[in-house]
Amino acid sequence: MHNILITDDIGPAGLALLDAATDVHYDVVKLPSPQKLIEIIGAYEAVITRSGTPLTAATFEAAKKMRVSGRAGVGMDNVDIDAATLRGVLVMNTPEANTLAAVELTLTLLLAVCRHLPLANASIKRGEWTRARFLGTQLNAKTLGIIGLGRIGSRVATRCQAFGTKVMAYDPYITEDIADRLHVHLVGDLDELLVQSDLITVHTPLTEETKGMIGAREIARMKDRVYLVNCARGGIYDEQALYEALVAGKVAGAGIDVYSCEPPKTELLTKLLALENVIATPHIGANTVEAQRDVAVQIVQQVIDALRGLNFRNVVNLPFADGVDYRSLAPYMTLAEKIGSLQMQLIHGRIDRLEVEFRGEEVEAHVKPLTVALLKGLLAPVLSDAVNYVNAPRLAEERGIGVSQTRHPAAEDYSNVILCRAHSSKETRLVGGALFLHTQPRIVLLDEFRIDARPHGPALILANHDVPGVIGKVGTLLGTHGINIAEWQMGRSGPGGEAVSFINIDSPVGDEALRELRALSTIVDVRQVTL
Repeated sequence: MHNILITDDIGPAGLALLDAATDVHYDVVKLPSPQKLIEIIGAYEAVITRSGTPLTAATFEAAKKMRVSGRAGVGMDNVDIDAATLRGVLVMNTPEANTLAAVELTLTLLLAVCRHLPLANASIKRGEWTRARFLGTQLNAKTLGIIGLGRIGSRVATRCQAFGTKVMAYDPYITEDIADRLHVHLVGDLDELLVQSDLITVHTPLTEETKGMIGAREIARMKDRVYLVNCARGGIYDEQALYEALVAGKVAGAGIDVYSCEPPKTELLTKLLALENVIATPHIGANTVEAQRDVAVQIVQQVIDALRGLNFRNVVNLPFADGVDYRSLAPYMTLAEKIGSLQMQLIHGRIDRLEVEFRGEEVEAHVKPLTVALLKGLLAPVLSDAVNYVNAPRLAEERGIGVSQTRHPAAEDYSNVILCRAHSSKETRLVGGALFLHTQPRIVLLDEFRIDARPHGPALILANHDVPGVIGKVGTLLGTHGINIAEWQMGRSGPGGEAVSFINIDSPVGDEALRELRALSTIVDVRQVTL
């Protein structure tokens, strides 16, 4: 008999599924205090939560029998995944259960903002009959620009085509073949989409790359009287720039479900939401009866299947084979993720092929999980929490990224090394990493340059001419902008040749400082990464 603890409301459909399972016993203890949860959780093999119950390291330490932690929903902010993994607990969520709900809210806001529906509704309820005031815009024959053609964006595309809307999309991680199957025109440059679209909707995760990606410059590139929708994540639009464009009439209307601050109580958001040409909802993309039911049913079925050993779906940490000690393999998993993340953040163009080499007895024995970890790290900068150890290979395949693996029982310079050569539409880059003292990840190779860099926190990667004064000028410039250098590692081809620097910094570098760095005559390229 499998004992399951339910700490949040999962609805009657989820409970009915549990009732029908003859090998399951469950208890419902809604929103227990942290101390109460620690007291009771030791009796259970699985726990099912929503957002209301934090599962901390202390919780998993007390969960001596725990095998599975199920989160009904997408977000994992309330679950300490690292602590769960160290305890051997599978952590799973339901990333696709609310997809259709988010798609339909996008369409709802798009239609409502084009036809002024809330204003028209309020007007007629006041007894008015001012039809001319609510002259709307049709979707037919318009061009819809979709930023992010993933599981939500692709479904928005197909549904909008039924209105006679032409659809174009910008997504540097989607192949032409996928776009062609959706009858979507895929553009290689965001500006091209901005210039041609009558309506624009975003469907990307909030990452360092997408934060503020639609700002004043991007809005200025758009057509006059464009309509905008955001049901993805707050912060993708620069809300100050959006407010100013709505007031000026550059943007005809906006439908917004998500905000950089939730609830949206800041002065700027209060002014933004007060505009008549803004239709706002309180982050209800997943808030439908069907979505909530599906989330509950899916997580219950996933947990039961995992306890029975039948299937492991949407697991966000890796289910290791019997006999594998995660504590000894975890540093290599971290190293592989760092290598993948660094490749994605450094390379220009869309990656289409990876060649991964594992050199040394400790790494060549674990090619599969380490490759999965590398792919997870590769995709995380663009997909955020939508990628995990289970779906990373599938997501890479969907994006046309081929992977080849080779293994060697011995390495030349280090006992165990992971090398990843990434081929893109524009270039080929090589990143190599090793462990120091069996626990400390290091980047030891960037293209042809040997270095010894710590892949942690924000960092600057500089390519420069190896001439006197580079370190002094860069250090002075960063100091002027209040950026403290934690470590500086450099490799070079030879005196007077080319060099690469890996600079760990205590805080991210702003756009102005980056522009000044790139303006230095000795600097060839500057990339800021987060690891």
